[in-house]
Amino acid sequence: MTRNNTIDILGVEVDKLTITEANNTIAQFVNTPLKNRSKIVVKPYVEFLTAAQNNPEIKNILNAADLCIADGVSLQWAASFLYGQPAKKTLKVPRSGLRWLQNTEWRNQVLPEKMAGVTQTKALLTLAEKNKWRIGIIGGLNSPEEIHNAVIKRFPKLAFVKTWKGFFEPEEVAQHKEGDVVKEIIEAKLDVLFVAMGFPRQERFMFRNRENKLAKVMIGEGGTFDYSEMGGPIKRAPLWMQKSGTEWLWRLLRQPKRIGRQSSIPKFVWLVKKQSKQQ
Repeated sequence: MTRNNTIDILGVEVDKLTITEANNTIAQFVNTPLKNRSKIVVKPYVEFLTAAQNNPEIKNILNAADLCIADGVSLQWAASFLYGQPAKKTLKVPRSGLRWLQNTEWRNQVLPEKMAGVTQTKALLTLAEKNKWRIGIIGGLNSPEEIHNAVIKRFPKLAFVKTWKGFFEPEEVAQHKEGDVVKEIIEAKLDVLFVAMGFPRQERFMFRNRENKLAKVMIGEGGTFDYSEMGGPIKRAPLWMQKSGTEWLWRLLRQPKRIGRQSSIPKFVWLVKKQSKQQ
């Protein structure tokens, strides 16, 4: 499938899709016979794109994906800043970040919907119920058993769900534990494998295993299954913060250790402004 509805944000091609369109594309991947390799779906946020600037491996992985859907309001801001209206405006950076971003029409003019990981994944799992897909999940903060039970509780009509631990210590890697899990996943004959190991571990895992055909589609999920909506320990922001684009602030207040990750935002803003001057 050719990706012909994309925009370039800091050298990474991002698909301009709604949640429904993205999930329908994933459904097309599932309905296509598995041949040479798995399809790969990545869901980048700010940290992905800043890291990719100095890491060709990460940029290549993101651009080699079969679907790249923006996770978070920051990428919506970048898309509207780079390709939306107004094209030129005095003090555009502070005005777009502090005022325009709160306007849904401005925010959605290029990337039409906030592709928050949990929201998109919940909709996809509903589609999986309807179509009797075989689902696998590797990673997440909770134990595989806890994640399995939480997903089944929320999506009781899923035809098949299997979960695996996704974080391997160096000694476990030396003991070929990952290889054992990969073999189990292949034997499960999955339609979709959610890879919830966090960036960039999950992207590297998918990329190096794409020809092992672990599933028809592998999706980088980050912390999706860590949120309370999916049975995890982390409470998601109130709905008004989700809608206003300030969910990042809620996560920072709840998890101060994220300050290191949030520090990539000023760099991201500077890089986007620099790109806008080069266009």
